[in-house]
Amino acid sequence: MKLPPQPSRGLAITWFDWRRPEARDAVVLVTAAVLAYVVAHIYDLAPKLFQLGIDYAEWELDDAIFVVFVMSIGMMIYAFRRYRDLSREIKSRIGAELEARKLARHDPLTGLPNRRFFEERLEEYLGTASATHQVAVLMMDLDGFKVVNDTHGHAVGDKALNEFARRVSVIVRADAFLARIGGDEFTIVMPKIDTLDDPTNLARRIAAAVAEPFVVEHVTAEFGVGIGIAIAPNDGVHADELVRRADRALYRAKAAGRSSVRFFEREMDTHVERRIQIEQALRCAIASNGIVPHYQPLVSLDGNRIIGFEALARWENADLGFVPPDVFIPIAEETHLINGLSDQLFRRACLDANTWPTTFVLAFNVSPVQLRDPTLGLRLLSILAQTGFNPRRLEIEITESALVENIEVAQTVIDQLRQVGVRIALDDFGTGYSTLSQLLSFHLDKIKIDRSFVSRLEQSEESQVIVRAILGLAKGFGLTTTAEGVEDAGQLAYLQANGCTEGQGYLFSKAIPAADIPALLNRLPYDAAAA
Repeated sequence: MKLPPQPSRGLAITWFDWRRPEARDAVVLVTAAVLAYVVAHIYDLAPKLFQLGIDYAEWELDDAIFVVFVMSIGMMIYAFRRYRDLSREIKSRIGAELEARKLARHDPLTGLPNRRFFEERLEEYLGTASATHQVAVLMMDLDGFKVVNDTHGHAVGDKALNEFARRVSVIVRADAFLARIGGDEFTIVMPKIDTLDDPTNLARRIAAAVAEPFVVEHVTAEFGVGIGIAIAPNDGVHADELVRRADRALYRAKAAGRSSVRFFEREMDTHVERRIQIEQALRCAIASNGIVPHYQPLVSLDGNRIIGFEALARWENADLGFVPPDVFIPIAEETHLINGLSDQLFRRACLDANTWPTTFVLAFNVSPVQLRDPTLGLRLLSILAQTGFNPRRLEIEITESALVENIEVAQTVIDQLRQVGVRIALDDFGTGYSTLSQLLSFHLDKIKIDRSFVSRLEQSEESQVIVRAILGLAKGFGLTTTAEGVEDAGQLAYLQANGCTEGQGYLFSKAIPAADIPALLNRLPYDAAAA
């Protein structure tokens, strides 16, 4: 990529610096020598001095004149050498300062301009922004970088960033300004766009380039890139305002899924302010164990007996009120807080489940983001060992999207868990993109029928067909089935008549705190002999 020409203003040392004493000394000596020569030539001093030396030979004046002459020659030679040394030093210092200026304005890893240089150049471009001369700012975040960096080390992560910078540099047009502003965050300034198609097309080309696998140090990694775009002067005329709004568009892009592109919209300000507020409160809640598991019963449809509980995260905040899981879980995933939150909830759930009847199972969800981490299985096994919870009583629920996105890693994690007796359930079956071959390869124990199908059983013949098909498929594979979202007796009767194994929903109970489980067990039947 060609960078726009850089102004050469502001050098602390020019080619000749009058403030330096060596420079002044050299100038004085050279000037004195030149003046002496001029005066001697004008007044014909050489013959006169020679005659003076003869007239006063007895005073040895001729010797003194010769000494003075030799000293003047020596001083001229000294001045010349000092001047030459000074020139070399000045050139060296100029080079060092230019290098220091370059390092101060460029990222040492990728060689791209850094945040400081980006802000300077953006201010320059915004000075010319107008309705007919629009400036676009694209903020980019590399999806999946933290997992690769944590799993394979910083050396691989650094080379991945270099490869990303190289790919984007090839794509951006000559007058655009690409910079790395920190971590896996990059930005592009397009100083003059004709239409919104210009940044849109650039963003799409970048997303396509990043979609190609990265092969670094014999590691093959797949990344995505979220891109947020703000346009001056429509979205702001000041650099900090425009960058902030491009950042907010980036938040929305990341929330929309991998390699999404979003332009800034006015309502994003309110949305992102709340998101930032939730993120800050979420960090505090994790640090203080403020998010707790509640438990919804799993019920065997053969006698409607409780056979276990699914742990579900619940968060009540003093300022925000009740924050639904579908709000704070995605934020935890985006901000890389999900592992800490999940480990904390899992440890608490295992301790609670140790107090239940010994036949009760504990179902626990892991997110697709977690299943990209090869260390997930080892972390779960470590917590099981610390809490003393029997792994044969544990069901780990995963989603179809997790299997599709990270087949190899997911297979490794699942194999580690199955080796100690942990059961694997596929959550929200029928809403993802898994294939029958994938279901077979993962050796699942259970599939859960999504509530969207169960809720329409009595109104939609299509839902009935889908549910029957899922139940038949599960029976053929020898899998247990759990229907989610069972809310009335009609749904329950249909599921029982078609061979569904288990149910879960408000018809039996909503998710409740651990302290309320004894009262629930007194109300609903379960195998009391195992208590």
